[in-house]
Amino acid sequence: MARTPRGIRTLTAVATAVVLTLTGATPAASVGVPRPARAGHLTCEGPVLGCVQDARRALEAVRDELRCDHRAPFPAIYAHLQRSLERAVTGGTSFEEPSWLAGHLNTGFLNLYFDAYEADRAGRPVPQAWRAAFDAARAADVNAGQDVLLGANAHIQRDLPYVIAVLGLTRPDGGSRKADYDRFQRVLDDAYGPAVRDVARRYDPLVSLADDRWNPIAGHTAGQLFRMWREQAWEHARQLAGATGPQARERVVRRIETNAARWARLLGTVRVPGYRAVRDTYCRTRTAPPTRLPAADAARADGM
Repeated sequence: MARTPRGIRTLTAVATAVVLTLTGATPAASVGVPRPARAGHLTCEGPVLGCVQDARRALEAVRDELRCDHRAPFPAIYAHLQRSLERAVTGGTSFEEPSWLAGHLNTGFLNLYFDAYEADRAGRPVPQAWRAAFDAARAADVNAGQDVLLGANAHIQRDLPYVIAVLGLTRPDGGSRKADYDRFQRVLDDAYGPAVRDVARRYDPLVSLADDRWNPIAGHTAGQLFRMWREQAWEHARQLAGATGPQARERVVRRIETNAARWARLLGTVRVPGYRAVRDTYCRTRTAPPTRLPAADAARADGM
């Protein structure tokens, strides 16, 4: 039997509480370490605020394209995170290295989500944690809070260690970037309430149970979960950066992939038969019709 990863046994109750409030697979034989900012993706070459705004607009475009697709709640909450980061940057939050945190790290991290999203759309293989998230969105009777958590797990626990390791855990002067990394938790905390309310309004009324205006326990529990995931991501990035050869790095990669895949199975456990239809009906009543002309009207317009 596969061993439960460290932390899951003691925090299963926390994760289950989040899932309910918002209501061993083996990795591939060789998983290459991805590199951020591939051709055609977002880059951060100008002012940091502009980079964050570009990231938000890109996520809003994906959210709007997906409409009532169950993959939409994740880019929806991710866009709120970018809005929170915009406020932090413009409000003078004391990041020691904003060009790294809000610029290159934020952009490189987002690109790994786009990698997975685009690969899945094209029918190409994606990492197991992302496969669980996308498969649940396509077919499972989960709530929108679970869709968000499945995406967040894949993105934080699976993607984040790689981009940190590529961009570096230390500044050019040798100082650690961990303090800035920890400060980013405030950005996450500030985004929580608006993101939950938006997901509840757009996609799933059940998520309103997690509104921290009247249920502060939900916000605290989610915050604790994300803190733990981000700490694990930093530790995995440290192990990747310190690996002394290909075999050592491959062992770390396997730990990252397996840990994220096991969490994905845990987070997708709670299902309510028939709830997909409930969500779909709710969303359709709150989504404006497409702006495209009907086929006949479009043909007439083309002939003018």
